[in-house]
Amino acid sequence: MLGCFFWLTRLKQWTNWLSVFNPLVIPISVGLVHGFSAPITGMIVSLALIAAGGFSRQKSRILELTSFFLAALVFAWVGFRIQFIQVALNGRYIYFSWLSVPLTVAWLLLIGRSVEFAHFKLGRKKPKLFLITLLVIVTSFLGIVALQPDQNLALAYRLGFGFIGALVGWLILGPEKKLTAVGARGIGFVLAGLALIGVVKSLTAFVLLVPIAPLAIPAARKSLAFSRSAVATDRRPGFFDRLARRYVGSRGLGVAIIYLSLSVIGLTSIWFLRSPGRLQGGLLGSSLVFPFFLTLAASRTVRYFRHWDPEIYQKNGSGVAAIFGTSFTAGAINEAREEIMEAVTRGKDDTHYVATPDVTAVMQAERKDLLENSFGRADVVTPDGFGLIWAASVHDLPLKERVAGIDLIEEILGSSRELKVYLLGSRSGVAEKAGKRIKDNYEAVTIAGTHHGYDPVESEGVVEEINEADPDILFVGMGVPKQERWITEHINELEANVVMGVGGSFDVISGDLPRAPRWMRDRGLEWLYRIWLEPGRIIKARWIPYFMLRVFWEKGKRTLRKEIL
Repeated sequence: MLGCFFWLTRLKQWTNWLSVFNPLVIPISVGLVHGFSAPITGMIVSLALIAAGGFSRQKSRILELTSFFLAALVFAWVGFRIQFIQVALNGRYIYFSWLSVPLTVAWLLLIGRSVEFAHFKLGRKKPKLFLITLLVIVTSFLGIVALQPDQNLALAYRLGFGFIGALVGWLILGPEKKLTAVGARGIGFVLAGLALIGVVKSLTAFVLLVPIAPLAIPAARKSLAFSRSAVATDRRPGFFDRLARRYVGSRGLGVAIIYLSLSVIGLTSIWFLRSPGRLQGGLLGSSLVFPFFLTLAASRTVRYFRHWDPEIYQKNGSGVAAIFGTSFTAGAINEAREEIMEAVTRGKDDTHYVATPDVTAVMQAERKDLLENSFGRADVVTPDGFGLIWAASVHDLPLKERVAGIDLIEEILGSSRELKVYLLGSRSGVAEKAGKRIKDNYEAVTIAGTHHGYDPVESEGVVEEINEADPDILFVGMGVPKQERWITEHINELEANVVMGVGGSFDVISGDLPRAPRWMRDRGLEWLYRIWLEPGRIIKARWIPYFMLRVFWEKGKRTLRKEIL
């Protein structure tokens, strides 16, 4: 399995035309790990013939069928063919002579074309749903193989796990490397070959009537491989299409349910006929009602996703991105700086509020109305944390740059515009020290006043002092959520052009707390440096793994919704 995933990762670096050769990954990986035996070599040659037939620019159907026929002959030549069947009623064996090769070719052709048909119905628009359907079928097949201890089925195990590894690899690689129709035909060939190696040669004749690949779909659609192309389209929706839309609500999911249901019924029937017993009979009976419960669960899932409101999304195609209820309005530090400087220029008609929440603040805002209302009231909200930028990249949101509070302060102060700023927050003496360093480093900046962030900060006297100083920008550094509470309660009384929450930035500006080295900041490790300096911060850091799980969960639901609806 690991070998398949490694090869698929390498394939991602090559050109798209190699996608038709993807099924070759399965036997080659097994051969590299366990040796290139005759069956493995035969399967490699067979899949190469199938890929070569579909690689023609003319897309000749005759050439494709001829290559598939030759591939089936090669596979039968190495010894894996239907040589006999066992009659279920009397246990007698019926041996084939010259018919063994035609039956093997027909078996490979039917299952190969059936999977190609499933690819046509699902794989082009629902590639992940198609791969997951095959994954469930192969996993069920390996379960049946595991219940046959009296046979040497090591090769079937190896190919089966290689098959699973390949499917998982294709799922991870994403739609840009999804299977082509020719690749799906090769996958079907491998699936049929697995049955020849592990089940058909030693089980009952029933396996020819209810194969593990659900051939009933192409038959019901009048699309059998030898009657017409399995990828032909009908203008009028077929019976199963109408049935899926009516009872499931999703045509693609309905087709997948039928495939899975027929596969389960076929596999449990094979096991019951070979080894009758209570367990086998119970599983067979359960498989008969399995489609009903699966359809019920699928219809509820479709209903849920039709009314699902994502928690991470881009608002109305604009540059505003929402992450767990917090809307970020600026994706780059220069955008935030320009909007803040415009607010300074407009005057004091309405105080502009700037918030710079990080991951922990976003997660707390979900549970605290104070933070939710505060961030909702803010005119500019910037992502202060690589975790937020990572979440945006996972969900393709327009947040490309971390905008830390201290970086934004430096951008504002270094704008070469004359500014009056007031510093409110931190311990006694820290704001004064930070103000002195700002004055020394930025000639155009005037420190209108400073005040610590402890009591009596709540008093009206502080607000009056700030208004008398008449600052252009008020920096409030009290930490989350104290600064948000203070800003929310007093913003209507303040006469500053802009008020901005900056957390613990005063400690860094004053020099009392060193900032992480540049290489750690560039790699998103500043939080780890802060925990090393202030171990108490590890309590807040507990939100980070929970946040990551939530981001992946939202991505999974978004992908599932796309595949189902």
